[in-house]
Amino acid sequence: MSFPVANLANVSELRAFRSPIIPPKVPVRETPSTSFADLVRMLAESIADAQASLDRTSAELVKEFAETTVEIIPNTTQTIQADGSITYETGEPQEVSLLNLGVRPTFYQFSEATVEVVMDIEVVETQTEDGKRLMNLFAQTYNVKYERKLNRDVKTSSKLTATLVPVPMPVGLEPQVVTLSAEGTNDGG
Repeated sequence: MSFPVANLANVSELRAFRSPIIPPKVPVRETPSTSFADLVRMLAESIADAQASLDRTSAELVKEFAETTVEIIPNTTQTIQADGSITYETGEPQEVSLLNLGVRPTFYQFSEATVEVVMDIEVVETQTEDGKRLMNLFAQTYNVKYERKLNRDVKTSSKLTATLVPVPMPVGLEPQVVTLSAEGTNDGG
C-alpha cells in the first residue's frame, strides 16, 4: 500500500484539511457593537460548528479505514521435525480493511472552551415595533480599539482556549465482529 506524498515544490497545491466556515477571500465588515446575548450565542454556535466538523471528520475516517485494504498473512505454521530442524509454512495472503484490523479513528470533543475579549459592556434601551421598551446588554469593542490606536495604556488582550479530549468511537459506528468456524457454527463474537 502506498500513500500519496505532497509535492512541496508546488506550494499552491497545498490546502487545509477542511474548507473554512468563512473563506479568507470573503469580504468582512467589523461591527462596532452587538448584543451581549448574540455574542454568547455566536460563541456557542461556533463551538457547535467546530464540534460537528470534528465529528464529521472522524466519521469520514471510519469509512476511509473500511475502504482501505492491506494484504496480510493470516497465519504462519512452525513445525519442529524429529531431527530438530524447523520449517515454516505461511497461509495464503488476504486483503483486509484497516477497520477490520482494528485501526480506529480518534473521536474528540470539546471539554472546555474559553474566549476572553476586552470590551465595553453597556446597558441599552430599545423599543420594539409594538412600543415595548426593553433593556439589553450590548458589547462594544470600538472604544477599546480607539484607545489602542492612540497608544493609550489600555490593557487589552484576546484569548481563545479550547481543550479537546479523546472519547470512544460511538457504539453505532463500531463494527461487530462475528467469528464462524468452517462448519458455520458461531465461535463467539
